[in-house]
Amino acid sequence: MQAPVEIARAKVPALTWIVVALALAAGIALRLAYPGDIEWKADERWLFEQARAVLAGAPWPQFGLPTSVQGVNPPLSAWVFVALAWLSGAASPPELARAVQALNAAAPLALLLFAWRAVPAQEREPWAWAAALWAVNPLGVMFERKIWPPSLLPIFVVALVAAWWHRRSALGSFLFGLLAALLAQIHLAVALLAAALALWALMDDRRSLRWGPLIVGIALGALPALPWLMDLAQSGAGHTRLRFPIPTFWVRWLMQPFGFGAEYTLGLAQFREFLTGPIIAGAPTHMVGFLHAALAVLALGIYFRAARAVYLQGPPPARRVFIGGSPAGVLVNAVFWGYGAMLTLITVAGAGSHRHYLIPVAPMMALWVARLAAFGDGGALGRRGRLLLVGLCIAGALVSASLLRYIHVTQVIHGEYGPTWAAQETGRAPPTRALDYSPRR
Repeated sequence: MQAPVEIARAKVPALTWIVVALALAAGIALRLAYPGDIEWKADERWLFEQARAVLAGAPWPQFGLPTSVQGVNPPLSAWVFVALAWLSGAASPPELARAVQALNAAAPLALLLFAWRAVPAQEREPWAWAAALWAVNPLGVMFERKIWPPSLLPIFVVALVAAWWHRRSALGSFLFGLLAALLAQIHLAVALLAAALALWALMDDRRSLRWGPLIVGIALGALPALPWLMDLAQSGAGHTRLRFPIPTFWVRWLMQPFGFGAEYTLGLAQFREFLTGPIIAGAPTHMVGFLHAALAVLALGIYFRAARAVYLQGPPPARRVFIGGSPAGVLVNAVFWGYGAMLTLITVAGAGSHRHYLIPVAPMMALWVARLAAFGDGGALGRRGRLLLVGLCIAGALVSASLLRYIHVTQVIHGEYGPTWAAQETGRAPPTRALDYSPRR
């Protein structure tokens, strides 16, 4: 869902680039901080052990981790960790996680580099703010620190977006198809994302995709998945129980890019404790709670100013709201409407509506926030819109740092995060139980 008008030319003040640079530096530091405090559950352990076993001479795994809709993921989702362990020389879980973190620390930088090279100069500023917001987003930081297939996606999704952006060329369409097929084997949700991007490209301009190179790219990228596809065809589909769709994608979209979501990581009980921190001289300061209140005020400020602009200018054309009026608008709308609708529809067949499905679209969510702030300023970012974005960057970075510190001090997390690797190594929590993830016949 894009801002209803496109972004006009405006001079970008030096302060913007200073804030963006500081946010990117903070994002790097946050992803690399506390190396022993990584998530260490059955999935992470299985992937690490598979990678180490292959490097020691064991056969390459034939399948990946189980999916949320029965069956298993393609083998490439496990092979990428073998390659990453080999390239990084990782001999321990924190070292393999550090390789993932390094890739993800570079992802917002890659987004900024792409914008600098491909986006017209008058439209680059929202992309810069998108990179900054993404870099310091609390859930972005949490998801991008772990040994898990979806956590490997961010920098490669930037490459996918770059290929989609240049889809009018034969090389761009070929690379878009190739990357879509390969990344879908790391996490199946990327197949839906690529389908949404292709569909919106066709609705915007049916001649924008080069079908020959696109199909060749998809075919080449799908080659590693052929054994998996053959096994999937032989095993057949499992029992499907229909239910009402779960539209939480859009609820999370409206909140997560503004810095909310720590309750998912910690669980509600520890999240309430987190809000009272940090503890100074034995007394709760409630500063984290104040930071969340600040995020709420800043988010409401952006929403209010955008709503006011709509009221003053009148309803925008339906095509611009649904499809988009610029490449950036088409990109954001493809994710918001297309990817969101597809994820919601698969919940009807029993799939879960999982928070990690937002990992590959984190840069687009951040771009949407920056464009919404620009729309509230009349189409181009002005002083007030920039101040709101500066506030989101500062508060987001502080919440992220506080969240990492809380996990480091607490170690045993009862929410999604679970006990850290360090807690299990030192005996503060029982070690993760190894699970047999081999496919059942």
